Amino acid sequence: MKQFLLTIFFILSMPGLTESSKVVCELNGEYSITYKDLKKTYLSEGIEFFKNLARQTQQSLFLLDRAKSNFAESDWSRDKVYVVQYWNLDSANETMESLKYSIEPSPIWIYPDASSKIDISSEGPSVTHFLENEDKHPLFDDLLVDFYQVKNSINWFTGKGKLKVDIWLKHKDGARGKSPKVAIIAQGNCEPQKKKF
Repeated sequence: MKQFLLTIFFILSMPGLTESSKVVCELNGEYSITYKDLKKTYLSEGIEFFKNLARQTQQSLFLLDRAKSNFAESDWSRDKVYVVQYWNLDSANETMESLKYSIEPSPIWIYPDASSKIDISSEGPSVTHFLENEDKHPLFDDLLVDFYQVKNSINWFTGKGKLKVDIWLKHKDGARGKSPKVAIIAQGNCEPQKKKF
């Protein structure tokens, strides 16, 4: 009995096993938006492209980057973006308990209650929020989802966080030149969360 109580006391006194760490990441990056449409040749090639994107294969991610490169640089309106991620992590067990984040300026097309999935790799956790292709965007009655992904990640080893957003929407009525395509990429350093004031 004495040995059992000593073991429980030893386990409870080890902070790494009983407490999670709160980590804050401050990221800087770029917010880009265009309302231009792809040319017909790329659009016809991309019919299967958006369906494949839902499966998140390497090929689908390559096709998304390729589709983006078909826009002229002048088609994109760009601005700086500042992101703060609040992670609650258990690094001893390499698990993630929660994530909150804020984006300034915040694009109106980001839906905070989108479905999400958590992936834990050997480099660290990532949380991907998504909406299904062809669904109506929950905040806009006249817009359908072509592709929607908001991915937050943190690296156990470098102590860096990252946010990557790709949102492609289209009008229900097929109106050309009015469908937003949004891209955000931001990265920065993470540190233990503590009050500064």
